[in-house]
Amino acid sequence: MDPRVCVVIDYQNIHLTARDLFAPPGLPAHECLIHPLRFAEQVIALRATRQRDATQQRAVLTAVRVFRGSPSNARDPYVYGISQRQKSQWTRDKRVDVVYRTLRYPPDWPNKPAQEKGVDVLVALKVVRAALDPQFEVVILASHDTDLEPALEIAIGDGQSKIETAGWSGARVLRPSGVRLWHTALDATDMDKTRDRFNYAPPRP
Repeated sequence: MDPRVCVVIDYQNIHLTARDLFAPPGLPAHECLIHPLRFAEQVIALRATRQRDATQQRAVLTAVRVFRGSPSNARDPYVYGISQRQKSQWTRDKRVDVVYRTLRYPPDWPNKPAQEKGVDVLVALKVVRAALDPQFEVVILASHDTDLEPALEIAIGDGQSKIETAGWSGARVLRPSGVRLWHTALDATDMDKTRDRFNYAPPRP
């Protein structure tokens, strides 16, 4: 059987890292969104060209798990609606699942932006659970957040899947306890291929 792959995406980390590395200066974040399925498919395609193992060259993308912060419907209904339309679009493919966690709003919002809280914990849990799941032979974490390195260590030690990482060329590569994992790096050309150019924003009321 060809290896079945689950790609776990720390969305905001992947999205903003791509913008910082490759987007023109000053381009707003919402204008350089990454489409999760296109990103995962590009990771699998590039990975296949770089593998020497013929079995791994035939690896099949079977699941994409996306984790990101969500605006509050009560605090920011306009942006909340955009996020829900994105989720609806991205999950049209049954392989994709998007998990939101409501952003935390500071007392002086909107003068200070809302922040993601707890998303990294959800990502870490998913990586470990996927590594323990017999339906996946390979689990790839797409993130540059070093706080996730302990989760990789647990997944490597306790799981049965092959653990790898993916992300953008020029950004930090995760190295749990000095272990060198297979890493698939995407460049500016890949970013262009994986961008989501759909306009999710209706006119403001």
